Amino acid sequence: MASVLSFLAIAGGCVFLLWIAYRMEPHWVSKDGERMVCYGQGLGRNGQADARWREVRVAKVSNDTLEIRPRRGGITSTPRREAMANPRQTLSRRRRAPSYWKVIGRSDTPPRRRVVFLLDGNHDPDMPEMFALRLPPNSRAIPLLEALAANRSSTPTARPNPETPRSADRPDRG
Repeated sequence: MASVLSFLAIAGGCVFLLWIAYRMEPHWVSKDGERMVCYGQGLGRNGQADARWREVRVAKVSNDTLEIRPRRGGITSTPRREAMANPRQTLSRRRRAPSYWKVIGRSDTPPRRRVVFLLDGNHDPDMPEMFALRLPPNSRAIPLLEALAANRSSTPTARPNPETPRSADRPDRG
């Protein structure tokens, strides 16, 4: 009977540790709050998730810009047909190029016990329209991100449309 109880106690402890590992998120912030590791997700036009949450490295570049590097995978979403046709390219582990974003502000409806900041201003057509950073509510990076949102100019930055030729942007003056 004692061996059955000890087995159940060990199995229960393993299940508990797996549950804790599933609930934990990676989060690290430097002492000055200008570099961090957190979860990020690409968003489409209407705020729809473009990809899954990924672990990203974030660094402050200037008074209004953040540099984001994914730790594994990529920020851009690959359509399922393309991923199935060439799985080797989708799963490549080469070092990803950084992308640069501007902080819009804090999300109105974050998940429980999380703070979500929305980013915009990347002009690369391969990147998602917006990007979301998910942080714990007691993170040292929150004041930095709020300050970057306050520094952002009031004029929104428009993403260039690659299908529109440059001559079509300007009306004829003659």
